[in-house]
This record gives sequence, structure tokens and C-alpha cells, in this order.
Amino acid sequence: MKILLVSAIIVAIAFVLKACINTTSQSAQNTIRPQDEELPKVQKENDKLILVNNVQQNDIENALTTFCNMYNKDSFVALPRVVTISSNSFVVTFPYDTDFVTFCYVINFLKYPVDIKWQSKVTAWVTTKASDDWITDKSKNKKVMLFLAEDDNEYDNVFMTTEDNISYKLGFAAGKEKQLLSILKEPYRAPSIQIKNLEGLPFKDIK
Repeated sequence: MKILLVSAIIVAIAFVLKACINTTSQSAQNTIRPQDEELPKVQKENDKLILVNNVQQNDIENALTTFCNMYNKDSFVALPRVVTISSNSFVVTFPYDTDFVTFCYVINFLKYPVDIKWQSKVTAWVTTKASDDWITDKSKNKKVMLFLAEDDNEYDNVFMTTEDNISYKLGFAAGKEKQLLSILKEPYRAPSIQIKNLEGLPFKDIK
């Protein structure tokens, strides 16, 4: 009887996992977008910047297109711009801005994209605002560095270090969005590239 019960539970879990995978795959391939008339017309100044190394141009453009397939169906939540630094190094910016949570989702997605196998190195920077979701009194209005930890095996987190080296784990599961860490995961370092210095480099806008 116990064996049958355990078998039934395993089958049920497998069914749920398969359904989740299928839903994600279908969403990733969905090219529905709002009308172009809804695209923002005026760029919004911000310092959100993601540096992605050890990837190919076609792959990073496909990854960001897939992200937009998943998040831009009803409104243009994120409109990333891919700027080419070298043959395997790229910067992603947001000329029309995006909210902090979506920014974190993009960072994570560029490490773990759907249907792309790579060993990307992803590091990001932004100045936080008090009004940003997941930001606390200790991290508001500060320059922060966001990254994926090599020893993290949960795959749905982004780690954050403030300019004064306060460390957080930002989890995507409810209740885990802003976990203050007692140990510094990685010390803050300023970006080696500034958005203002990207002018004139080749780029592609993704929607």
C-alpha cells in the first residue's frame, strides 16, 4: 500500500514538473507583442548595466528575445539593448528603463536562459532607489553590484553587494526576496564600463 502511495506521489510530481516545463517552453516561444504604438518614445536616463562575458552574439540576442517573449506579451516590461564590446563580450542596457525586479530577472536569465547551453559570466550594476521592490533601508540609494554566485545551486536567485559591502541574496520565491547575508559573498567593485562610453559601438535593440 505504501509503495503504491509513494509511486502515485512520484507520478503526480513528475506530471506537475512536466506541465511547468511545457508552460515555460510555450511562453518562451510566444512572439505576441502589444502594438508598436505602445512602444515608449522617449528614453529614460538610468544606470542599469549588465556585463555578459563568454557568450556569442547570436546566443545573447536569442536569450533576450526569449526573455521578451515571456515578459512583453501584454506590455513592454523590458526593452533591452545589446551593445557589442568584443566577439564574446556584451553590455546590456535599458534605454527606456525597467523596474528593479525585472532587472534582476534579466540578470538571472542571462545566466540560465531557456534552451541555450553556455557558461556565461554575468555581472550587473545599478543605483537603487528607496521605492524599488526588494530594497531595504540598508541598500536604498546606493550603488550596487548584482551577480550569480558560483556555489548557488537554487538557480532562482541574484546576489547583491552594496558599495559599502553589505551583502544580500535576492530570491525569486515569495518570502526570500531580500535576505541579508552575514558573510560577504563577493566584494563590491565598480563597473569597468560606463554607459556614457558605449556611444558609437554597435548595438541591437530587442523587444
